[in-house]
Amino acid sequence: MNEKLNVVEEKGVTTVHLLNKDYQQMDDSAIWAAFKSGNESAFIFIYERFFDSLFEFGSLFCRNENMVKDAVQDLFIEIRKSRSKLGDTNNIKFYLFKSLKRRVLKEQKTGFYKLLDLKNDYSFSVEFSPEQLIIDKQISQEMVEKLNLSIQRLSPRKREIIYYFYYEGLSYQEIKEIMGFTNIKSARNLLYNALEFLKGSLG
Repeated sequence: MNEKLNVVEEKGVTTVHLLNKDYQQMDDSAIWAAFKSGNESAFIFIYERFFDSLFEFGSLFCRNENMVKDAVQDLFIEIRKSRSKLGDTNNIKFYLFKSLKRRVLKEQKTGFYKLLDLKNDYSFSVEFSPEQLIIDKQISQEMVEKLNLSIQRLSPRKREIIYYFYYEGLSYQEIKEIMGFTNIKSARNLLYNALEFLKGSLG
């Protein structure tokens, strides 16, 4: 890859930074490694790329927009401060999602926003369009509406796992971690039960 570099001289130390647009061509592991090594442009790229999706994700757990924004900002401040101590990841979005969920739920219980606006039912807004349904590409709009109504009848945890698996494309291992399961089998079983319910509602 031909990389354009930004060379910065500061206090006698030369630092080489990749320009932001070059990160578009890199995988998450390489971007995260650059960020951990102190590359500020890598941090800016991660911030700009994931801020909006993190805010939307945090809003699934909490109705208070100010709290969610504060949580996202605090998360970025924290990872920037402790970047050299962070673990590796090949999925930055998952890493940040997991950290933000933990932060938001903790803040709900102990912080300034204690007991304010927590979505206790974790009412994930999960809806499918005909284009998203791989099972039957010829599915009618009526069936899509019926399916979406059925999704709202799922338990909060089942809606949550549907969101992670189909909307965010997380693996079973990642779902296990973000939802706090003790093993992958539990994640598989929950998703299977959710899909069985949805299939039954369309029968």
